[in-house]
Amino acid sequence: MLRINLFANGFANGALLALPLLASQLLAAPVLASQVLPFPEAVQKGRLAAEAVLRRTGSEMCLRGKLTNAMVALSSSCDASARKDSLCSLADQVVLESNLTLPMMDDAAQQLLKLTSKP
Repeated sequence: MLRINLFANGFANGALLALPLLASQLLAAPVLASQVLPFPEAVQKGRLAAEAVLRRTGSEMCLRGKLTNAMVALSSSCDASARKDSLCSLADQVVLESNLTLPMMDDAAQQLLKLTSKP
């Protein structure tokens, strides 16, 4: 379990400055195989998050977290199954975006739903 003591040695400000670096390391850390959702489940999680974004069922912060978590799951599933398609690229782009705005979330949600719609 990762534990961060921000006030160790009285360097709270320095620790706060290091948080973006820590966040990027955590995003780049490999996901344990037992935590990776099967691709169909990751897609369903993404669709549910996309629908929540478009319906505005929550605060902007909540929707951002929901969509980001779903895209992380989808990206991890793509990596685990060696998939490289438009949906996986979309998931990777959303995960790497550090300033996800509501219009960007709407666009990603619409793209995800379009890419995963059944013909």
